[in-house]
Amino acid sequence: MTSQNPHITSGNPRSRTALRRLAGSLGWWETLTTPGPPRLLAVNALAGACGSGLATVCLPLFAVRVAGVDAARLVTVLSLTAGCELLAAVPNGALAGRFGVRRFIVTAKTAQAVLWIAMAFAHGFWGLLALSAATGVARAGGGGLSQSVTAAVLPSGARSEVLGSVRALRNVGYLVSGALGSAMLTFDSPWVLRASLVVNGLSYVCGTVCMALVDARRARRSPGRTDFSVLRDAPYFGLILCASVFGTSLIVLDVGLSLWVLRHPQVPRALVGVVLVVNTLVVVVLQHRYSRKSAELDGARRSIRGSVVAFVAMAVLIGGTAEVSTPWAVVLVVAAAVALTFGELYESPAWWTISFELSPPDRRDEYLSAFDLSGATVGILGPLALAAVVALGTLGWLLYAALFVVAGAAALALITRRTRSPAGPVDTPDPKALADHA
Repeated sequence: MTSQNPHITSGNPRSRTALRRLAGSLGWWETLTTPGPPRLLAVNALAGACGSGLATVCLPLFAVRVAGVDAARLVTVLSLTAGCELLAAVPNGALAGRFGVRRFIVTAKTAQAVLWIAMAFAHGFWGLLALSAATGVARAGGGGLSQSVTAAVLPSGARSEVLGSVRALRNVGYLVSGALGSAMLTFDSPWVLRASLVVNGLSYVCGTVCMALVDARRARRSPGRTDFSVLRDAPYFGLILCASVFGTSLIVLDVGLSLWVLRHPQVPRALVGVVLVVNTLVVVVLQHRYSRKSAELDGARRSIRGSVVAFVAMAVLIGGTAEVSTPWAVVLVVAAAVALTFGELYESPAWWTISFELSPPDRRDEYLSAFDLSGATVGILGPLALAAVVALGTLGWLLYAALFVVAGAAALALITRRTRSPAGPVDTPDPKALADHA
């Protein structure tokens, strides 16, 4: 007997339509499911975040319980690794400019896969230090170079949206890896801890395959001159410093707020984990949409202004929890987390556009790799800076707010100077011309 209800024979089309609309509103879902270079870039980002997030959760316990490295020496390992990444960013950009950015990324990811799998079987301080430092060198400049590949294989109008999808998918990966890492730690087994590092190595294998398959033909030879003159480009280097200030926002919740609640018991400690998860989920849902606002340089300027307002509000709100009761502290922290999240949604795509548009077209690989110095700087100095903010109390948060105002004003002034300078880039080349660097 044939049903007269079409919803019974083939499922509920309204439900399917609603799901498609929900997935389409995320933006990154379409990127992830549509064949072509954007999907390869998206899978690379998702796999990388899953692997690195899992390693971040499990590495400390692995080092102490399996590799025989105490907590103090582990801090030394992590600090030296961050230092190696900082020092290698510009040289890696020079190498990528000479030999081809895609070829360099494939080589670097292959090296990281081997190093992480080897690290799973390392023992002792010196072995762990050598392998970890080598991963820092291989990782250096990777974010900027991936942006260069994105520009080479996509039309200019699609670049910001795909980069927004990439950031959203990284947050998806961190959510997955956080949950998986917590589950793995419950087993308290050396082999489970080793497996977490092996999985990270395999995530780099996946990334290697994705980047090797990206279609970015070499139209002409890369420029022969590769040097460190990017560090003498004062306006661009100033933008890197400004981006470093904005980048500290990424560790406010898990470092700054965590330290703050230890000194102020009226702020519930459980609130830190809650707002961190909510922050990640909001970025997953909205980052693709907000990336469109910064697709052009004028939009990036507006986004910088918006992020300054949001970050100032965040800092003032957290500082205001010092002398209030618990209910008001909860309200202020939640409001601060909302402000912080919207600041991040604005500032990340803004810096993608700024770093790209204001780099010389014939030196783009080197410049974008150098721009990753901002991330490495945050990794080294960010926790110390936020610890100082917390130590100063409410005054510290007010000074932190003022620092965002100064960095934002400086960035806008440098952008104006750069765009008006005869030496600054004026026109963005056709994406096909960019493929020679891939």
